[in-house]
Amino acid sequence: MGSEAAWTASKLAEWIAAPDTPSLPTATRRKAEDLVVDLLGSALAGFDNPAARAARATACDLFAAGPSHIWFSSGRQSPAAAAFQNSAAACALDLDDGHRIASGHPGAAVIPAVIAQAETSEHTVDELLAAIAIGYEVGVRAAAAQCDRLQRREFASGRWAPLAVAASVGFLRHCNPAVLAQALAIAAAHRPALIPSGASRTLGHVKEGIPWGTLTGFVAVELAEHGLAASLDVLDIPALFDGDAIVDRLGSARLAIDGAYIKPYSCCRWIHAPVDALQLIMSSHHLKAQQVSSLVVQTIGPAARLHNARNPQTPHEAQFSVPYCMAVAAIDGPDALLLPDPGALGRPDLIAFASKVVVEIDPELDAQFPARTPARVLVKSSQGDYSSLVEYPRGDFANPMSRDEVFGKFERIARHTLDPQAASSLMATVFDIPQQGLGPLLRAVSLAGIARSAALAARAQ
Repeated sequence: MGSEAAWTASKLAEWIAAPDTPSLPTATRRKAEDLVVDLLGSALAGFDNPAARAARATACDLFAAGPSHIWFSSGRQSPAAAAFQNSAAACALDLDDGHRIASGHPGAAVIPAVIAQAETSEHTVDELLAAIAIGYEVGVRAAAAQCDRLQRREFASGRWAPLAVAASVGFLRHCNPAVLAQALAIAAAHRPALIPSGASRTLGHVKEGIPWGTLTGFVAVELAEHGLAASLDVLDIPALFDGDAIVDRLGSARLAIDGAYIKPYSCCRWIHAPVDALQLIMSSHHLKAQQVSSLVVQTIGPAARLHNARNPQTPHEAQFSVPYCMAVAAIDGPDALLLPDPGALGRPDLIAFASKVVVEIDPELDAQFPARTPARVLVKSSQGDYSSLVEYPRGDFANPMSRDEVFGKFERIARHTLDPQAASSLMATVFDIPQQGLGPLLRAVSLAGIARSAALAARAQ
């Protein structure tokens, strides 16, 4: 690798800057639209979460005003600051989309970054969707190519989100390949060193570090545009990345965005297969929660190594507990996992059911990770013993949610969170996407924010 063009960062930059990168098929455009709707819904659901509130307060202290909207508020700041805050809301409840190959969440970084950057100048819908697809592509490839990530359990999306964001933002800014390569290398060098999955005994709001990774991606592009030189071989250092894997079949393989999953439940994706399996058993056999005497979840290693508190003390602990989420699904129904009630923490019936749940690693299922996140549930009850295996939880590429289901998820969040008039207005633009595209929806999000801020101000008087 004697010349710059041979480095992986430069190869990625040449692909991003190519005039036809990427030309999206109709199905991919539709998937990108669904992901935007889903991510906006996740941000609306997480808007009042402490992590999102902290991000907005911090941004007000540190960053300047600008053209980019803070979703569902009346505020505007610089694109980087807006993306930081919108990312924090989007990933706050672990309701945002993800990708099996990445073992993480590209949308909460890429989509806020693309929309925030797009507000600074005129861009076509085709450019916006292409930028999103580029971010997913670079992010997922970089995530999968991290060396020893499975052994070290480095699944935090914030570790590779800077590369995804730098790619998307650099594309929208029409950076030349040399600047793009520097931006990608800076993003890789400056990416946050987050705690490996399961290493900490406590859970805070930081989780996967996606908002900070999003901000880092913007900073990387700015630094590159201002002439900062990076180590262009960073993606080719064997201890960090497999550079050949990052660019393997780049431009000829199916785009990564097509394989993204959408989550029906506000909890760790590794918990979704057990929840689906339990619901299959309960619905098929008309089983009630009080009839269950014991329950075993056979699953992948990462799921068994979650905190799995049977009596979680915070909503974040609840999001990462297989026993608690199984209790909510059994007693309140799976729909209760879309917008969990913090007031349910400490409920005796949920704690009692969670205490019946045992989580075990199944070696055969574990061997399928990260390409799959399967689980088998074994139930003993007063009616009999039952088992169910779910290989692909709902929302997976192999078990996708329909557009109606994606839009329905958004509608439930909007009607739960906004006043009826604002929710109806917002939903009208969502259902009009097939005819009008994303533009009216993004404008409606801004209007909903203005109306929401006015309503809050009126109630405070």
